[in-house]
Amino acid sequence: MPALRFVPVFTLAALCVLPHLRGQESVVPYIPESESPFFVLNDSKENPGQKAKASLDAPQNQYPMNKAGEQSASKMFVHFFTDMFGSVRLTKTHSASALKVDPATFSLDDRREITVTFTVENRTNRLVKLDFPTSQRIEILVRDSSGKVIEKWSDDRAFQDVSGVVMINPGEHIQYEEKIATRDMQPGQTYVVEASMANNPEFTKTSMVKPSGKPRAAAPNPSLQPTPAPSPAPTQG
Repeated sequence: MPALRFVPVFTLAALCVLPHLRGQESVVPYIPESESPFFVLNDSKENPGQKAKASLDAPQNQYPMNKAGEQSASKMFVHFFTDMFGSVRLTKTHSASALKVDPATFSLDDRREITVTFTVENRTNRLVKLDFPTSQRIEILVRDSSGKVIEKWSDDRAFQDVSGVVMINPGEHIQYEEKIATRDMQPGQTYVVEASMANNPEFTKTSMVKPSGKPRAAAPNPSLQPTPAPSPAPTQG
């Protein structure tokens, strides 16, 4: 008796169907490339896949070799915030500043420095934008009765050469509290303490102080120092 050979069911089904498909067209519909939902890479510049690849390979989308260029991260960061606030209505008018010196009255015998509090308030209904060329935000000066500057707050500090922006929302304020030395003040003399926003002179405020205490010895003036007499030339015997 011959051995039985088993044929898979799907093979029998294919054998039954193929004869009926011979001589007939494919049942798979033809879809033009322009209407295809997939990116078909060919040599055509109008092909969506080629357009996407060209965009990724463009120089403006590559990491810049020059970190100071227009496409650098720092430049793009600045442009982002500039564009973001470009449509915001900005103003500097009707904004107020205030200056407080603490203590208001003091003696030079026990005060080597005083506290200066400078406040800028936005009293408008618009955003106030303050630009700064460096990391310095304020300046404090002390002038004597003749207008001479005897103390400058920024002289004892170092600032980074990095520009910055400060935004003040409507109804809000910013406040800075710093110390200023009294080493060059004299008791009984009137001095003007002047505080301002760096690069924004429209925000300037002054306050007068008149310290008390024992008289201080005047600082020596190098221009008034006597010139030492020249040494006599040695005589030859």
